[in-house]
Amino acid sequence: MSQRTMKHNDWVKIAERKRRQSKVPKQSNKILPFWSLLLAGFLILASAWNYWVDNNSKTVVHADISVEAQKRINRFFTKQFMMGSWKLSRINFNEGELNVFIQIPTRLAMTSSEIKGYIQQSLCPHTSSEVWNDVKNNSLYIFLYSDKPRNGDYALCTR
Repeated sequence: MSQRTMKHNDWVKIAERKRRQSKVPKQSNKILPFWSLLLAGFLILASAWNYWVDNNSKTVVHADISVEAQKRINRFFTKQFMMGSWKLSRINFNEGELNVFIQIPTRLAMTSSEIKGYIQQSLCPHTSSEVWNDVKNNSLYIFLYSDKPRNGDYALCTR
């Protein structure tokens, strides 16, 4: 017998040594998630910053509409709806847009896309109209409604 047999005490010592070595925590497993979370957070913040800067740099400067120009625009649309059952309800002069609300007695028998085309072709001011000088580079919307403005249809007028 040339093989040496291991005594029980020797075997227990080796087993204990292996168990102690496996209980030692590995530092690298805890550091990797920390750095990956830090990198992911940085990328998210950089993306949000880029999105915010891009959206804020593309602002369009809208011209303020003077009181005299508002009166001229109001007169222009009041003349169009003086006769008949269609009534100019109001004109809202918001920053960057004008909203013209026209109340009609009954809903038009058209689809929303047909009403939008009708508004753009028939109700919007002609491209050579003087009202565009007062509107300047603001958006002009015309709303048609029968009961409530939010239930109506609208279109953006273009030059």
